[in-house]
Amino acid sequence: MAISRKKMQEIYEKIKTPYKYGAVIKSDEYLTDSPSVFRYNGKWYMYYIMIHKNVENSGYETHLASSDDLINWNYEGKLFERIENGHWDSRQIAGYAAFVDNNFGGTNEINPVNKKYYMAYLGGNLNGYETDPLSMGLAYSGSPIGKFTRFEKPILSPKDADSREFETLTLYKSDMFIDEAMTLGHKYVNAYNAKPLDNKERIYLAVSDDGEHWRRYLDKPIIDETKTIDHLLISGDPQIVKLDDIYVMFFFRSIENGGAYNTFAVSENLTDWTIWDGEPLIKPEFDWENVFAHKSCVVKHNGIVYHYYCAVNDKGERFIALAISEEI
Repeated sequence: MAISRKKMQEIYEKIKTPYKYGAVIKSDEYLTDSPSVFRYNGKWYMYYIMIHKNVENSGYETHLASSDDLINWNYEGKLFERIENGHWDSRQIAGYAAFVDNNFGGTNEINPVNKKYYMAYLGGNLNGYETDPLSMGLAYSGSPIGKFTRFEKPILSPKDADSREFETLTLYKSDMFIDEAMTLGHKYVNAYNAKPLDNKERIYLAVSDDGEHWRRYLDKPIIDETKTIDHLLISGDPQIVKLDDIYVMFFFRSIENGGAYNTFAVSENLTDWTIWDGEPLIKPEFDWENVFAHKSCVVKHNGIVYHYYCAVNDKGERFIALAISEEI
């Protein structure tokens, strides 16, 4: 069922972040991307990924930063690094926090499942910037800021027998969360973007009953704007939060020769989504982000909304920036 325009506007007012703070994590040598923020033991942490600016001979690795105030971030070290063994995930390993409390304005705590902490990741064994094909892996640890052990095989792959029509080349960012309402009949839900040979990305769902074994849900994407938006390349990088009794999905669009920006969609049942048709949540506005302003990680804490995103400019810089709901 479609969500009314009035309701969509009300939600927009609750999640908008008009005050841009600028860069919070930036490197001179590396491109920095895909923030995923959570709280653990009274402190804020961020998983994020980096790739050397010489992308042809590099690949994604996963890093950790910490913060006391969600503004100032300190580097803590590397969680996943590239290896030379030729394994399916040896050259690309881009991690995302799994099972963070996704109640908007909730605890934002990362939750253990099976007495373990999990990290979903994008994996591949070829050098380069997101070189196809890429599959989805899962790793676990006794601490979300400790050493992780990777599962031997992908949990979802474009080569799977049940791979759907438009996810047969590469699977991208995974947003795993606990759905206490069991809206889909399963406790654990995974939203992710994927693409086929035409390189147009759409957003899909998978489900699990134990947090480790995943299977695809529905035979089609839940977000597919390829027929409604001219020159659309990507609807991607979903993050789903629960706002009262409704689900809100942050995601980005990339338009051919038109940049990239963050928007959102709303659903009552996780399968039927009403997409916001108004002003983007985040878009390129300033010289330091004049190419892309995309890839959301949104946190609400003490009444303030923090919207982390990936900023890209025409100087070849790519870094993690922040927009906030209130001036600081």
